[in-house]
Amino acid sequence: GITIAFNTEYAISVQYSISNGASTVWSGYGSSCKVTSPNAPQPKTIVVLPFKAVAYPNPFANNFMLDVKTTSQSAVSIKVYDMVGRLIGQSDVRVSDLEDTTIGDNYPSGVYNVVVSQEDSVQTMRVIKR
Repeated sequence: GITIAFNTEYAISVQYSISNGASTVWSGYGSSCKVTSPNAPQPKTIVVLPFKAVAYPNPFANNFMLDVKTTSQSAVSIKVYDMVGRLIGQSDVRVSDLEDTTIGDNYPSGVYNVVVSQEDSVQTMRVIKR
């Protein structure tokens, strides 16, 4: 095989042969033409969207849910603290299960800090139960 470098100009000329079974006759080389190989392929750009979590509804009467925007499939950690800083709820949820996860059913009325994290991304938000 022939190795061709990217973005390089080559001079190419052609020679042909005619065979009648017993012998082969080769032509002379034709005039050359210039051909440039393509540029090296560019690496694909991977767009990583920022991690973003939103609690809704807020304020809530019974429970709230989380809308999490992420490109990762790692589990999302949810920790809920009351206003004194006590951890009152904690769970790890698969991204695919977030839309069916409700939080706060058994919480008394009050203000809560919710810490949502995934890998190195962390977002804290305040929610209110009426």
